[in-house]
Amino acid sequence: MAEQYVSTQLDLRTFGVQCARLLDDLNRPDLQNIAIQYLQDAMRFFQRKSFFFNNIDNSAVPGWAANTFVPFGTTIQITISGTIYAFVQVANPTSAGVAVPQTGITAPAWPASAFTVPNSQPPVLPPPTLPVAGAVQDNTAIWVNAGNYLQFNTTNLSTVYNWNQYQPPIDYVSPFLVECTWSGNLRQKLQKISYEELRGYDVIRPSPPYSYPTMWAWFQQNIYLWPYPNSFYPLTLSYRTAPQLVQQAKDSNYWTTIAERLIRKYAQAAIEREVIYDQAAAQISMQAAMEELNALRSQTIQMNDGDRGGIPASNW
Repeated sequence: MAEQYVSTQLDLRTFGVQCARLLDDLNRPDLQNIAIQYLQDAMRFFQRKSFFFNNIDNSAVPGWAANTFVPFGTTIQITISGTIYAFVQVANPTSAGVAVPQTGITAPAWPASAFTVPNSQPPVLPPPTLPVAGAVQDNTAIWVNAGNYLQFNTTNLSTVYNWNQYQPPIDYVSPFLVECTWSGNLRQKLQKISYEELRGYDVIRPSPPYSYPTMWAWFQQNIYLWPYPNSFYPLTLSYRTAPQLVQQAKDSNYWTTIAERLIRKYAQAAIEREVIYDQAAAQISMQAAMEELNALRSQTIQMNDGDRGGIPASNW
């Protein structure tokens, strides 16, 4: 009979437990503050590495949140009179006067009318001149109602009329896929091209735009699309993420569970090398960290072996 985990068997180790174990390994309870700093340094270092547990996509759509930075194209869901709508943030950095527009302290009054995408000559770039139907000011952000949430088949990032530059999520490390939902459930992979090639296409940019994007390029930590979109099209970014640092003793994430020993031993080696000045102990701790890293890398390769559908656990 197959076995499965029950809730009491889940790995929920916390940052506090990890820190206590590090102090026990060092036999130096007086280094608690230093231990916290070095554990977080280890997390920062391994945020740049690829593991099986740090793959993600941006399909989940959040609701509105106060005092939140919302990059251009950010999409949220808002319920108005029982109907869920998709609202897209269209205040670009130049027009907002800040690096990334930020929401206010309280939610604005959300309009139920849908925003009408302009089709003017010359093209009307976002943000729209307020007030317009379906648009609302929210501190330095401007939201437009893109329509019914279910019909929109949205993700938390959308294209905006006649705009081809989009900032990925803050935890975006490297891409796997960039997909665009053109209509209904038709989600298609965009072709990856060089930024130089995309700039060549940009010379013949249609105005006003009449299509959806089919290609993308990466430059200056931004995603560039071609052709320029003529409307709202949900973008799905499948990418490698950087799990966030843990801050409080009760916090728990991949760094304190699956990769707990990797982070702990790497931090221990750094403390022994840079604080205690015990180079022999530092080498032993670093060897333990590398053994753990190799085990995680091996599991990542096995789980990502798509040609054979993954390697059976019996062969690990």
